[in-house]
Amino acid sequence: MEIKIEKGRIFLELPNGEEAFITFGVDEEKKVIVVSTTYVPESQRGKGIAGKLSAKLVEFADENGYKIYPLCSYTQKYLERKRPDLIAENR
Repeated sequence: MEIKIEKGRIFLELPNGEEAFITFGVDEEKKVIVVSTTYVPESQRGKGIAGKLSAKLVEFADENGYKIYPLCSYTQKYLERKRPDLIAENR
């Protein structure tokens, strides 16, 4: 399963044809990614998929010099545990 990035989305096509994804916007001036949603279909939850998507988000932020402003509670908790240095104080 390959995690892909396109404008405003990090996503994964699941074997059952559904998608898991993170949606976000980018404020280029402030170098901040604003994460709005993390979604994994109910049938696929508990398999670490949201964590893999979040890891890709962190990789994307690191590669591009961004901080992350999480509106999504999952992303907030993930960053607090794994990469608190990437949390933007404000957007």
